[in-house]
Amino acid sequence: MNTIIFRCPVCWRQLVLLMLLSFCGTATFSQSINITGTVTDSLDESTLPAVTVRVAGSTKITQTDENGKYAISAAPGTELIFTFQGYLEKRVTVRAASIINVEMVFTRKELREVAVVAFAKQKKATVTGAISSIQTKEIKQSPSANLAISLAGRLPGLTTLQSSGEPGRDITSLFLRGRATINQTAPIVLIDGIERDLTYIDPNEVESVTILKDASSTALFGVRGANGVILVTTKRGTAEVPEINFSAEVAAQDFQYFVNTVNSYDYARLRNQSLKNDGLAEQFSPYALEMYRTGADTANYPNTDWRDVMLKDFSLQHRYNLNISGVTANKAVKYFVNATYLNQGGQFRTEKDLPYDPSFKLDRYSFRSNIDLRLNSKLNAFLNVAGYLEKQNMPMGILNRLGDVSSVLTGQSPAVYIMSFMSRVPANVPKLTPDGDVTTGPNIDWPAYGLLNRSGYVRQTRSNVLATFGMKQDLSGLTKGLSAQINLSFDTRSINNLFGGKEFVRYMQVITPNAQDPAAPDDIHFAQYGGWLNTPLSLGGSTSFVSLSNVQAYLNYDRKFKKHQVSAMALYLQQQNIQGIALPFNLRGVSGRATYAYDDKYFAEFNAGYNGSEQFAKGKRFGFFPAFSAGWLISNEPFMQAVPAISHLKVRASYGLVGNDQLGGRRFLYLDDITLSAGGYSSSLGLGQYIGINMLKNSNITWEIAKKTNIGFELGLFNDLNLVIDVYKERREDILRSRSTIPVLNGGNGTQPVGLRSREELARSILRSRGTIPVLNGFPLGVLPPANVGVIENKGYEIELNYRKAVTKKLSILAKLNMNYAKNKQIFADEPLLGEDFAYRYRSTGYPLGQSFGYLVDRYFTDEDDIARSPVQTVGGHASRPGDFKYKDLNNDGLVNEKDMAPIGYTNLPEYTYGAAFSIPYQGL
Repeated sequence: MNTIIFRCPVCWRQLVLLMLLSFCGTATFSQSINITGTVTDSLDESTLPAVTVRVAGSTKITQTDENGKYAISAAPGTELIFTFQGYLEKRVTVRAASIINVEMVFTRKELREVAVVAFAKQKKATVTGAISSIQTKEIKQSPSANLAISLAGRLPGLTTLQSSGEPGRDITSLFLRGRATINQTAPIVLIDGIERDLTYIDPNEVESVTILKDASSTALFGVRGANGVILVTTKRGTAEVPEINFSAEVAAQDFQYFVNTVNSYDYARLRNQSLKNDGLAEQFSPYALEMYRTGADTANYPNTDWRDVMLKDFSLQHRYNLNISGVTANKAVKYFVNATYLNQGGQFRTEKDLPYDPSFKLDRYSFRSNIDLRLNSKLNAFLNVAGYLEKQNMPMGILNRLGDVSSVLTGQSPAVYIMSFMSRVPANVPKLTPDGDVTTGPNIDWPAYGLLNRSGYVRQTRSNVLATFGMKQDLSGLTKGLSAQINLSFDTRSINNLFGGKEFVRYMQVITPNAQDPAAPDDIHFAQYGGWLNTPLSLGGSTSFVSLSNVQAYLNYDRKFKKHQVSAMALYLQQQNIQGIALPFNLRGVSGRATYAYDDKYFAEFNAGYNGSEQFAKGKRFGFFPAFSAGWLISNEPFMQAVPAISHLKVRASYGLVGNDQLGGRRFLYLDDITLSAGGYSSSLGLGQYIGINMLKNSNITWEIAKKTNIGFELGLFNDLNLVIDVYKERREDILRSRSTIPVLNGGNGTQPVGLRSREELARSILRSRGTIPVLNGFPLGVLPPANVGVIENKGYEIELNYRKAVTKKLSILAKLNMNYAKNKQIFADEPLLGEDFAYRYRSTGYPLGQSFGYLVDRYFTDEDDIARSPVQTVGGHASRPGDFKYKDLNNDGLVNEKDMAPIGYTNLPEYTYGAAFSIPYQGL
């Protein structure tokens, strides 16, 4: 232990003076002093009126006023006792200080817990909407580099689908309560109230994640709230003693599932069998089959395990985090500072000693600083600054063949092509030629080994800075409970792409059986495949820039009148997002919330958003989206005191309207998309020009409307077990869909449409389907604008069960289970009704989104007589043979064709999702 001694010279006169001052202080120690202070709630820092304050062992007693303030006299060394119904007694020893502020703890903590809602916080007991949340400890249980992946299975109603685990591109799609539209389904993600990307948030920064699911909780977002909202709240300083935390994590990643291909002997044997079935000559001689079987000559007859060649057993991920948080002694400043380094390695095994690095890997450096300032008793401010720097590396792969590399980087990954072609190269293809060149198989232009190692590299550097400054003014001088707040945010993101691409030569092993003696060794040589050559590395690059500015202005009111609690909020929001050279994306609107509670038993809430979107024509950009909700906390009723086993019982319901303006990748569909082009056979404007119509306008285009209903039930037993059940239904109307057309026979010479018996039936079909139009309309189908004609219903339920039991002071048991069911149905999909001879006359209407159609297998054909006695099969591209599938003739016309197609399988989004967690904490372990 090191001891540091501070020395300060003091003369004898100063020493005597200090002793006199000390004596004087001691002489007054027995005198009473006047003490003042404020009593607040420990959870939300609200002031507590009518708190009893008395001096222990005396008759001195007082109460706090309506602002939670008190004044009393007491001698140093005595105790002040603070008591208030529903709160734990608080005892404070009087020292020399004349100001003593006290925080009191509510005895039923579950009734004081705070839930994060849109742009505010509410007591959990008063929430009437459908929300779910998790805290830091649960989030950090997952070592995922992407926060979205950490949420999988942890929040009822949230479905996560991870389509890639590539470092830096672990793409995850999020769905709240399934899918109710063919357009954008992603929920809004707010980080500390600002719309930001969830991917780059470090779990060590996060305090909680809350999802808003019903209309009541999302109505404030109005035209954008139909798909739900994810709220991420980052940490802030709370501890009076500074806390310093350091953590180091190491994780291993592997594929959950991988297709295993056959070995070279089985491939050669099965390949010969398939050729024989088609009446063709066998490809592999008996000698070659024997060599593949025994492995006696692996140089000429290899058995290449491409999975072992291309992939490691696992990849490692490292994360190192350091953070510090606390509150200054005078509580004027609260701070939280966090720094993280993340390294994520790829699982592909790359070639050594290359002049460049083609491996998949990611390095991320992230930083966050959240500072809260108490400028005076009425004015608070905060400053949040965060940022990250990412360096992602990958092989060029096939990207240099797909046009603009920088744009492809945001789409399909090179790993997709490498994995695809890796499974197509058979095991009898050698890894490399004797000269070290890349080999390939028949009709495989892009061998996976070459795409990974010999195609070049891509290095992408991404940096982001996020800043938010806000101030909150207490306006209780005007009226108690009133406050105003303004938040200003500005984010910038830049992306720099550096890539070097090259071509590589391909060779194919040619095995020619000995024509004289099939049992003799084959003739083997390598022949160049295609016209590719080895080329030098060609360097290039690109940059892009994104910025976001956000302004939020609030007025908040929260007041309690005896048993009545009222609150209200008015919000103005304006946001602009600039992406490269595109026109800015703008959002503007006002929102409001009003709540009422009576005696902590009965709750009502009204939320509304009036906001607009630039997606629509002038005069049609703004809409009003209201929602209502109510709740009854039955466990607070006097008659429930007779049932002590029920610690919490609540019912709630909500209904409202929310919108969705994310209608696909195209913007400004209310304008004609017409261009002036050159060339063509009908150039009529001079200089060989003509007018090209890309798409006609739809001046009436509008947002989707979601009508949402939710009924919730909450039950707590013995303060240990909690059950939450939500049942919901959503009807999404005015869904933007491309128009469907009714085709006609004989090239459009006036005959009836396919599947319709007369012109009258055609007219009825058009009228019935509202949007469907004849193919003979004068324009190509791609020119016709989409219309708000779709209708989809989505319904389901959620069940969440939590168990928390303190066995001893040191040992606890924690368990969480959740399940979600969501199923959608297309009520109107703007599709023509197929003919009566179709087994199923619709392909979308009446079915879930993404429903697949195909042929139902009856059994295998046994012999030629079986084939002759069965319906004629037009499936498969060749005449039926024994051993082929026999498909069902569903319309009983003796012919199996497209008219017999039926719904098969499931959609790509699961109807049921489950999640479970179990832990036994012991002494903090």
